[in-house]
Order: sequence, then C-alpha cells, then structure tokens
Amino acid sequence: MAQQIKADKDYTLVTQIMQVADIFVKVRERELIPQNLSATSAAILFLVDAMGKDITPAKITRMLLREPHSISGILMRMEKHGLIKRTKNMERKNQIRVTLTAKGEKALKQAMKLDGTTHVLSRLSAEQQKQLRATLTALKEAGMEELHLKPKALSWP
Repeated sequence: MAQQIKADKDYTLVTQIMQVADIFVKVRERELIPQNLSATSAAILFLVDAMGKDITPAKITRMLLREPHSISGILMRMEKHGLIKRTKNMERKNQIRVTLTAKGEKALKQAMKLDGTTHVLSRLSAEQQKQLRATLTALKEAGMEELHLKPKALSWP
C-alpha cells in the first residue's frame, strides 16, 4: 500500500513555481536548439545588448542569480563560439567588459524572434499577466530580503 504524504501548502506552492520555471526554461531551450544556444546564453546576449558597455561578468552573475564560476564558463564558451568578446577595461585593469560580436548580434536577433514562451503566456489575460508580474515582483523582493541582496543587484534592463 502506498504511503500517503501530507503535503505542506507552502512546499506545494514552491514546487509548482519551480515546475513552471522549469517548463519555461525547457520551452526556451527547445526553440533555441537550432541556434546551438542555451536559455542562459540567450539571456546573456540580451543583457550584453541591453546594458552596452557597462556589462561585466559580475553584473551578469548578479542579474541571473548564478555563481561566478558558472557564468565565467558560459562566457568562455560563448567567446569560443564567436558570440561575445571579453576585454580588459582600460580604466580598471582588473575588470572585464563583455561585448557582442556581429555573430552574437545575429544570434540575439534570431533568439528574440522565437515566441514559445510568449505563446505559453498568451494563455493568461492581460489582467492575469499584470497580477502575475506584481506577485512575482513581491516574491522576488521577499526572497532578496531573505538572502540579504540589495534590490539593485537584480534590476533588469
């Protein structure tokens, strides 16, 4: 006989949030396969384009909530594939700047045309999307407070 486990309502809700996040990543990853990009690589291309000359690996790490070594590895692979260029900042020698190459700009334009996640989100009405944004913002702020992160650490362009 299978054992019944009493589900905690908060744990169940967090599990559902994680499942939805995983679904969005899988949808995005599937549509990026032809471009040989991961969802994280596409997000990095977007950030580099949006932030321009101000983007550093440290900022990317903070904005994507990843570990520095993970972002460093992804950036190295992206540079190897000719999508980005990492250069030392001439003013601050110990700082690296990340810029898009022509190939990276092309990959970003193609990635931005893909609409799998938009199709999924279209199941929600405009009002539901507005409520979802407000709820996610409140949860992000509460989580950041719990992790002792500054609000500017995760500001999205």
